[in-house]
Amino acid sequence: MTRIEHFAVYASDLEKLKTFYIDVFGLKVAIDASKSKPPGYFLIDEGGAAIELIERPSDTSPVNQRFVCHLAFWVDDYDGVKGEIERRGMTFERDTAVETDAMRTAFFLDPEGNRCQIVRRKKRLDARGDF
Repeated sequence: MTRIEHFAVYASDLEKLKTFYIDVFGLKVAIDASKSKPPGYFLIDEGGAAIELIERPSDTSPVNQRFVCHLAFWVDDYDGVKGEIERRGMTFERDTAVETDAMRTAFFLDPEGNRCQIVRRKKRLDARGDF
């Protein structure tokens, strides 16, 4: 069986991005590589999915991720998490939001400009059931 081990994103402000994912999504530091070359962190959720945050090299510019890639987070409290993100000054894309009986989802940019999504589905992708 194959499963995704982690997804990596660059961060110009490594500590700020780490704090954002810990505070908003409850991720935990699995590996502190902040003293490594390049510095970084592995953050993990309850199910074992991980995000690797890597300090962005000074000669590497961010890319427009609008239609290329994003990080998606399953959230139990959709309205609560969305409100917390908005309280932090981030806005959600209006044209990509979905509010149906089957799914609620919205996209935003994290503090480093990485495109992210919060998702609440009637049935999880792994078919664990209704919410």
